Amino acid sequence: MAFSSSSVLAFLLRLAPARRYRVALSGGLDSSVLLYALAAERAVLPGELTAVHVHHGLHKDADAWQAACERTCRALSISLESRRVTVSPGKGESLEAIAREQRYTVFRERMQPGDALLLAHHADDQAETFLLQALRGAGVRGLAAMPERADFAGGSLLRPLLPFTRADLEDWARSHGLEWNEDPSNADRGFDRNYLRHEVMPALKRRWPAAAHTLSRAARHSAEAEAVVQVLAAEDWQRYGAGETLPVQALTALPEPRARQLLRHWIHLRGLPLPPSIKLSEILLQAQAAEDRNPCVDWEGAEVRRYADQLFALRPLPAPPGEFQLRPGSFEDLGSGLGALGLVPAAGEGIRAALCGPAGFRVAFRSGGESCQPTGRAHGRPLKKWLQEMHVFPWLRDRLPLVYSGEDLLAVAGLFACEPYAARPGEAGLRIEWREHPPLH
Repeated sequence: MAFSSSSVLAFLLRLAPARRYRVALSGGLDSSVLLYALAAERAVLPGELTAVHVHHGLHKDADAWQAACERTCRALSISLESRRVTVSPGKGESLEAIAREQRYTVFRERMQPGDALLLAHHADDQAETFLLQALRGAGVRGLAAMPERADFAGGSLLRPLLPFTRADLEDWARSHGLEWNEDPSNADRGFDRNYLRHEVMPALKRRWPAAAHTLSRAARHSAEAEAVVQVLAAEDWQRYGAGETLPVQALTALPEPRARQLLRHWIHLRGLPLPPSIKLSEILLQAQAAEDRNPCVDWEGAEVRRYADQLFALRPLPAPPGEFQLRPGSFEDLGSGLGALGLVPAAGEGIRAALCGPAGFRVAFRSGGESCQPTGRAHGRPLKKWLQEMHVFPWLRDRLPLVYSGEDLLAVAGLFACEPYAARPGEAGLRIEWREHPPLH
């Protein structure tokens, strides 16, 4: 199927109209073709046509590429927004991945409700993505590769060139006298995608000339299969409570393939990175551990814990800080995810203010052997027992700030003050305020 500007228009007219069509313009062949094709159909586009260019600063010609995009947009009377970003990957991080993340951050910042971001990925890009995912052992979610349409930053992300190969786009560009930039990094076979593009895909096309289209079709089939899987997983999630936690019963009652999909669905809904397959297997195994155990399965950026026959999907919490002094009117940051702790004057609340010396109170964390008597309780007992009785999550028991005067435990932040240190009605007190702490129960 030959490429034409009307084919792009037909794709857009099948969808709900956008307020603004934003073309991600690099100045290369693909995005230049997309921009020129849309400009040719601008009179019948439902919304305004604009472009956005991201200057990564990774190549000596990056300034020239930006200038070329500016000239193109001036010639077409199209508004262009340019943004310079700094790409600084850390140790072990992919330069390519960080640059992509920076681009999408820029795109998100410029999106407004009802806008459409148009990307110029084509059938060869889709085939390469499918192969990369297959070589990584991906399931149908990964093999679905890049969707034609997806929700994005209050609007939509569209890829109208997916039915066409790079050769189709180049034929159209040459027939219309287009000029474009060539990024020399695209020839670097040290990148996996470039290796596929220059070494693997040509060999495949020599044997199977329609390889780009057939691999793209396989990606569409995977996307359809993934959609069915997601419907089934959503039904299972609704059946077993549709809450923040997942009952262990849900995993033991379902066949393993459905249990794995339910786990993926639930973890995705929690806004966490999906676990590799080996971690899913470990979660299923640990879900059936002895009742007196509280196992944890972790991977980069997330962890799943079991407690009271429920699974909890969480972001990893930092280790508690070391001891520190806390004075009235100040707040101490406890680290990402643990919030901040402060002392606020309040009559009849918290700890008796008379106990606070010039240095304030000492704050420490559990080391074992602590005992106390919560206000209103008839006797003292080990803190460990009180936390068990109050059903405090096990992973937070060592992260509860303990407030001391000398060696006397005065209060446990978020839970209680201890007898006889609690402020009485009308007595000057210091309320322990623990802001933005994670749920304790």
